[in-house]
Amino acid sequence: MGQFLFYYQRPDPATWVYLSSFLVIGIYFMFHRVWSVRNLDILLILLLTPGLMLVYEGRRKGNSSPEVPSAVETSGTSQVNGPTKLVSWKVQEPTEKPPLADLPASWSPKQLEFWGFVWLLSACSLLVLRMLLDTVMVRRPLLDPNLSSGGLTFIGVSLFLFLMANIVTSTPLAQQKKGEQLGPGYVLLNTLPAIQTIPEGAEDPSKSIAESEPSRIGLPTVARILAIVANLFLTIGMVFIGYWHFGNMKTGIGAATFFLLLPYTAQMTGQVEHVLPGALLVFAVLFYRVPVVSGFFLGCAAGLVYYPFFLLPLWLSFYWERGVRRFTLGFVVALVVLTTALILYTQTDLWTHLRQMYGVFLPATDGLGGVWGLGWYPHFRLPVLVAFLLFSLSFVFWPAQKNLATLMSCSGAVMTAAQFWHGYGGGLYMAWFLPLVMLTVFRPNLDDRIALSVVRPTRRVRRATETTPDPPLAQAG
Repeated sequence: MGQFLFYYQRPDPATWVYLSSFLVIGIYFMFHRVWSVRNLDILLILLLTPGLMLVYEGRRKGNSSPEVPSAVETSGTSQVNGPTKLVSWKVQEPTEKPPLADLPASWSPKQLEFWGFVWLLSACSLLVLRMLLDTVMVRRPLLDPNLSSGGLTFIGVSLFLFLMANIVTSTPLAQQKKGEQLGPGYVLLNTLPAIQTIPEGAEDPSKSIAESEPSRIGLPTVARILAIVANLFLTIGMVFIGYWHFGNMKTGIGAATFFLLLPYTAQMTGQVEHVLPGALLVFAVLFYRVPVVSGFFLGCAAGLVYYPFFLLPLWLSFYWERGVRRFTLGFVVALVVLTTALILYTQTDLWTHLRQMYGVFLPATDGLGGVWGLGWYPHFRLPVLVAFLLFSLSFVFWPAQKNLATLMSCSGAVMTAAQFWHGYGGGLYMAWFLPLVMLTVFRPNLDDRIALSVVRPTRRVRRATETTPDPPLAQAG
């Protein structure tokens, strides 16, 4: 009985996929309205799962299988029941890659990983389209989850404790040159080890670091603390957005529980560079009524992983009629704080680290990961980047009148579209956009939440309004 109560193994990712998918469908699927948009949204989010599993399986097989040598002729000596003889042998060439019609089990690790990323980016393209179409969807019927608020809270809290326990007990992984592998971003964040929250074998055990290693003392602890705090704030932020901005606590709890149920969350909970920017973006939405605070959180996200910089055209145009200066001030203050910390920390290569933080270099074409390092021609990233830049700038003009709904949906669209030119695993960074996508899926009608009605004017504007005399009444003729 003692072994039954205390012995625990983390579930295999495939097992978690089946269990979580059944729970998601059972809790959120509208069985009385099968063809509702809500059901299509749930299936679209779950559509990311097969790609995630293909990438996981490809990396697992690649780390567990020995390297296959190339075909070469080699001379050597052999002694079999007699004198030593000079012999030669030929190593067999690897078998040709099986056609796509074969079962994935027969694919090579690189094939599995490549088609996993292709699947992820295909699902991301559908999500971008869905987020853009959300701006024209006026009718928002209230479709609560099938479970009560108490049941959702119990499942959400239990899942959170379960996932955080995985972070505490998991193995930290050293990643050499991690700052280069992740592309542009904050070097202090990139030096943190990744926390492996999936069963052993998905990553190379040789990368695990000893927490007593002198150069690494404290880094695993800092990574665990940041991962736990970021996950906590992300879920709390989603709950309070439902409470404060949607007027429905159950909606916020349902969206947060949905995110915790996803297979992606179980696999990437310990990846600080995934969850921390996502939490900052959620808090930027949570405090959108206070432009300086919202700008500060968005600036922190942009300084840490660079890609939220492309949200500026959307957010500046949202605050243009009121609050743009305060928003810009908060954004700049966040960048100044991060830059100052980088200057104090960095002993050498300060300019290199600043260029990496602000992305001041041409798009890389060598040493890429994800789909760009597995088969897609790396130079095609440049036209994709140009298209993404035009897509980001288009939000200056469209939609003409922006509200909280368009702020969430279009932010989700931009962060999802960023996966296409992310050169180091684009498609896997789902925490950057999934919370915004889920809040968009669960939101009510928010057409009246524009900056002029929700952002308080400055004191100078209020004083000018109060001291302006009323126009004189027209005298009767």
